[in-house]
Amino acid sequence: MLLSIALAAANPFDPSDLRARRELLDLAEHASDLPCQTPLVAALHRHWSAMTPAERARVDAVFPSPGAGLFAPVLERSEAAPPPAKDSCWSWSDNRIVGDHFVVEYETGVDKNDAQTFLEDLEYSWSVEVDELGWRAPSGSDDYLLVAYIQNDRTGGAITYFERCGGQDIPYIATGKDSWDDPDWGATMAAHEFNHASQFGYGDANEFWWWEATATWMEDYVYPNTNYWSGYVTGYTDNPHIALGTYSDNGDGFWHMYGMAIFAFYLDDYQGGHDTVMGTWEDASRDRGSYSRTAEDMADDRGLDWPGLYADFAARNATMAYKQQRYFPDIDIHDTVTILPADGKSNNNDEPEGYGQNYILFEKGLGDGDLVVSFEGDDVDWSVQLVESRSGDLDRVEATTTTDGVAELTLSATGAADVYLVVSPLTDRDAGYSYTWTAQLIATPEDTGSEDTAGDTDGDGIADGDTDADDDGTIEIGGGCACETGAPSAMAGGMILLAGLTVARRRS
Repeated sequence: MLLSIALAAANPFDPSDLRARRELLDLAEHASDLPCQTPLVAALHRHWSAMTPAERARVDAVFPSPGAGLFAPVLERSEAAPPPAKDSCWSWSDNRIVGDHFVVEYETGVDKNDAQTFLEDLEYSWSVEVDELGWRAPSGSDDYLLVAYIQNDRTGGAITYFERCGGQDIPYIATGKDSWDDPDWGATMAAHEFNHASQFGYGDANEFWWWEATATWMEDYVYPNTNYWSGYVTGYTDNPHIALGTYSDNGDGFWHMYGMAIFAFYLDDYQGGHDTVMGTWEDASRDRGSYSRTAEDMADDRGLDWPGLYADFAARNATMAYKQQRYFPDIDIHDTVTILPADGKSNNNDEPEGYGQNYILFEKGLGDGDLVVSFEGDDVDWSVQLVESRSGDLDRVEATTTTDGVAELTLSATGAADVYLVVSPLTDRDAGYSYTWTAQLIATPEDTGSEDTAGDTDGDGIADGDTDADDDGTIEIGGGCACETGAPSAMAGGMILLAGLTVARRRS
């Protein structure tokens, strides 16, 4: 997908920066290697006015575009004259197949059958996303058919952008003919890009990553049996340390935007379902900001408890405890402990960034007793959790939030289960944060057959003055699991079966 020119304005590059432009041009010439060209095209828009004719020619050679030209700023284009109602607002090719909401145009050399398939996939995506789920119909679609264009290029990448026509910014979709080498790929691409076309109607308040995360998640609603989204979640699971709200034109940060579809799945599974995700877009339509609504803002606007929600999200990802568990890739393990006592620290190459995570695995079989972990991190707030899992189930969570970077947690009676230490700096900054930890196993005292009731004068089994204790030290949570209390936020559990990954192809 391609966002808008306004979106590109938040790109970190300065258009006057010659070195940045050269790096961007080099990246553009390798665009075919990218799974999605949207962030790259957004950055090219930002730099377009500063580029020389020779630099623009290099871009045009990579991105042959229909009509007025993909990179010509919208304000410099003359508005097309409005055609008769319910035809498209413009046309780029005489090769056309017309549907109820779309017209698919295609260049000579493109298989007409692929164009017909594209039309059917788009119309079906409309029926699910708009008619069934309630997403907004794209701007201009009440008056005109939306154009989807297939170029005679060996690429499976796609973008969604808009043209100004009839007083409206009307989105269109462009792709290459490789998209139907795999019909399932072409179908999910259509669902993904159509969701972007709808997103334009909600304004530009949500941060970049949420555009891509939401559209990737939406693929599963439209085509639930293809599961191409799973391969994109590796953008998160391979690098959970990257800041949650990262936007990048390339590299691991680029993939991370798509991998954050996992946050949409989390909201869907545990925070109100599909309507919560769609609601984050409805809320954005009332926000005057541009590309600035963080995940915390989204939670707050939905009336959700962000601290507890985020801690729960990070805990579940230790075991990928989601409904479609078998399709979620395994989380990257920062360190594995096979003997106690032990100690460890962050590494320079994957220090957790703001709301990023590190996962340290304590393998089962380390011995019976209480696992005691001491943590010390940089002087920011941290989420520190011990997550217990038996055979992929998330059973118990012991959690705390530090205010000075220091914490100590105890998970009682461990030994028969894997335990994950999950640490995350609670800040929006994308800098890396360092930490150290130590762990030891405290043997469980032998059961003498009698209960120590010292200090219990009322005979209730709880020491007098202990107002925090309940009957068994646990609370029941979703899925019939139990969560250890004694922490500011305690998380629920689920089940997970880790799966292999599909090979991701280009998407935007």
